[in-house]
Amino acid sequence: MRKICQRCSAVFGCREDRMELCSCRKISVASIVRDYIKDNYSDCLCPKCLKETNVSFYAFDVNPKFISKSKND
Repeated sequence: MRKICQRCSAVFGCREDRMELCSCRKISVASIVRDYIKDNYSDCLCPKCLKETNVSFYAFDVNPKFISKSKND
């Protein structure tokens, strides 16, 4: 199935029909990052965005939950 990435708008192949072949199962993503993706996107992310989100999850511009309180005051 062809999908459009919710993060970058790239077209990619999704294997909802065979989850063991799907990119989201092949790319190791921390469970907290999976929760973040579920909370912030209504559909799949492409393999590139899955990797980028996993690597940069704790960066302030990716996950606002980790912004320092002093920066918000």
